[in-house]
Amino acid sequence: MRTAAPRIATLAGKPKPLPSANPAAQADGWPDIDGRRRMAQVGPSIRLRAMTQALAELTPAGWLERLAQLAVRHGVHLSTLQQRDGRDLELVFASATLHLPADRLLDERSVNEVLKGFLAGAGVMLATDHVELRRWMVDTGFMRRSDFGTDYRRGTFPEWLSAAAGQLNAAQIARAVREARAAHDAQREARRQAWLASQIQVTEEVQPEDDADVTFMRPALDQAHNAWALAEVPVGAVVVRDGQVIATGFNQPVGNSDPTAHAEIQAMRAAAELLGNYRLSHCELYVTLEPCAMCAGAMQHARIKRLVYGAADPKTGACGSVVDLFAEPRLNHHATVDGGVRAEECGMLLSDFFASRR
Repeated sequence: MRTAAPRIATLAGKPKPLPSANPAAQADGWPDIDGRRRMAQVGPSIRLRAMTQALAELTPAGWLERLAQLAVRHGVHLSTLQQRDGRDLELVFASATLHLPADRLLDERSVNEVLKGFLAGAGVMLATDHVELRRWMVDTGFMRRSDFGTDYRRGTFPEWLSAAAGQLNAAQIARAVREARAAHDAQREARRQAWLASQIQVTEEVQPEDDADVTFMRPALDQAHNAWALAEVPVGAVVVRDGQVIATGFNQPVGNSDPTAHAEIQAMRAAAELLGNYRLSHCELYVTLEPCAMCAGAMQHARIKRLVYGAADPKTGACGSVVDLFAEPRLNHHATVDGGVRAEECGMLLSDFFASRR
């Protein structure tokens, strides 16, 4: 009896072709062998291997090095890898393929468990699930599926990865990713600690006694550092009454699962609880970033006497950058607003935070 050959499943839709590239070494980490980066299409199936003939074989060390570079990213979509450089997508699929047994069939449930393990380890940088990954791997030939769709086995590696695949295994792949992410996290933490140490030195500087705004913005910055330590956007605030800080707050919407937990709101809540009054009419509020419309509205309800902020916010600022709620004549309370106090320092803190997360 003749047995039908395994069939490759297809995905709906056509992938976008890859852009052409300069023959020089690419900034993404891959050497461009002949100045071309393209993806061939055969019907609706995704095909990545037309460029294989133009690529030099990758060594095992090169495989692990490039995978380590990809591993430090977060939330990488398969379609993004496909559009930017099909070689990265092939490398990821080949790494997943090495997690499959080379000499036996697996049912769908077993394959799913293998791919779940890959996504929890070596493929942790990917923004996908085991079902989508399995479909892409079948479509590109890295995994073969039987005619009845019940059994799966290892597919074939492209020529440029074939030799290295024979010298690597799943444990080596997982270890390379784990070590790369650990080193990356350690570097980020070292940069964060160095930054915090430099700010502690600034905190200990003697501030001019005749510049109260500069003085009170300092503890607001300290509160912003607390936010950073909890992986929140570093914005801090303090409430001052009669020349004394009576309440503090920092950004905590993520940790508190509370979209209203901005630094200003946190500080005003603490001040209102301390004073036993939701009206803060004799208080000043210092915050490191120009308040948004929500916080500006809360200050008006609380009757804050004066607002002092550090860096302007060109995207959501409600003190003149986008809108100016405190200058709106139809509103019945108008606090005095002064901005730009320690603006460079406040803005740099935010810039460094977002740079460290890229």
